[in-house]
Amino acid sequence: MRTTSMQTGVSKLAVYSLFSAMLLLAGNEVLAQTLRVAVPDYPPYTYVQNKQITGEGFQAFDSIMTQLDVNYRAEAVPHFGRAIIDMENNQVDAMLLATESPERNQLAEYSEPLFFTDWAWVWLTKRNDIQPDSNEFKDVAIVSAQKNSNIYRWLALQNYQITPGTSDIRDLLNLLDRGRVDAIMLPALTATTLINKNQRDSAKYNIHKHIQLPYGIYVSKAYLANNPDFMLKLNQAIKKYNNDNKKPKTAKTEIAAPNN
Repeated sequence: MRTTSMQTGVSKLAVYSLFSAMLLLAGNEVLAQTLRVAVPDYPPYTYVQNKQITGEGFQAFDSIMTQLDVNYRAEAVPHFGRAIIDMENNQVDAMLLATESPERNQLAEYSEPLFFTDWAWVWLTKRNDIQPDSNEFKDVAIVSAQKNSNIYRWLALQNYQITPGTSDIRDLLNLLDRGRVDAIMLPALTATTLINKNQRDSAKYNIHKHIQLPYGIYVSKAYLANNPDFMLKLNQAIKKYNNDNKKPKTAKTEIAAPNN
């Protein structure tokens, strides 16, 4: 009887240990699928409305995550700089949406483009002297962009006469209105969205597209180390989404460093 009792106890212990291990593995699988996503304020792609994150970029992302059956937790952040800091501190796993840069590539992997974005110069219509395509523009015009953004970084690298402006994309047009700068650079679609949402006179501004760049999702290398198949599946899902929605294909441009 004692031997039988000991055998029964061992069996129960083995079953309990196996069940506990299965629960732990299941828990780890769920955690691995919960993607923590930083979402900068960047209308019309991503922004907060009625205390909910929305925008055409976020809606596309949500559709792709549903297709992948991946749980995610989205966190609204004020700008790209905050998203990068949070990723460096392992507080988020991904950033939506972004253009590519060598600095960001050290921290994360860049996805297939979900959209293409047109970086554009914006200046006041009354300023007939502003000619962004001229040879003199880079040397004489005072320009700015959202601080901590890839555009700001690129302007500095290209030796434009850049002045610190604002980290809030919604305040960028105020730099023009107050005469603090000659021109600003931001995505053309973001410029027109902000002009319309703030009921500004669109005739007051010139918008000149400068270069088109891929607009994708950054996923941290730390997250991918634990989920090595995720990037492949994400890129496949993005391609499917773009095909299903008949997005135009555009050749990938040099990483945030156009020659013109």
